Amino acid sequence: MYDIIVIGCGVIGASVAYELSKYNLKVLVLEKEIDVADGTTKANSGILHSGYDPEPGTLMAKLNVEGSKRIKELVKKLDVQYNECGSLVLAFNKEDEKTLEKLLDNGIKNGVENLRIIDKKEIEKIEPNINKTVTKALYSPGAGVIDPWELCIAMSQVAVSNGVEIKLNSEVVDIIKEDDTFLVKQMIIHINLNI
Repeated sequence: MYDIIVIGCGVIGASVAYELSKYNLKVLVLEKEIDVADGTTKANSGILHSGYDPEPGTLMAKLNVEGSKRIKELVKKLDVQYNECGSLVLAFNKEDEKTLEKLLDNGIKNGVENLRIIDKKEIEKIEPNINKTVTKALYSPGAGVIDPWELCIAMSQVAVSNGVEIKLNSEVVDIIKEDDTFLVKQMIIHINLNI
């Protein structure tokens, strides 16, 4: 009997397991693939957006900005590589420049730090190989990239060392509610790797 069962061990499932491992709980993670981060997470670009895109006042906006700040602490704890390389949203005409103004306004309202619109000369200093027809860019120096696979593995390892159990090749096929409990039916997939 487990207190909590987490379904899936991509970056979300691993982060949930990582956080739950800090408490006195019996936690099980069921992952249908042969390894953690073997689904959507392994194909993720790993871009950590600073928070200028979400509509101001939304939960997404709040979490995006907060998450951008918190990831820097997490990668230090987990010894995971993080490249705060910044990001550029490019404009090539007046219509694009209006979009940049809207994104800048969103970012300011959302609390994104150091966000600004830069001209062609400054863009070329940041990225010399940029398309020469660029006119302006929204520059977010706090944006970065991370290897989501490495992050997922690191969080999973800490969770396991803190007592979380992870079962791979275990697909959840049904969840049944009985009184105050849930029964999770899983299908365990056995793979012969002797090729």
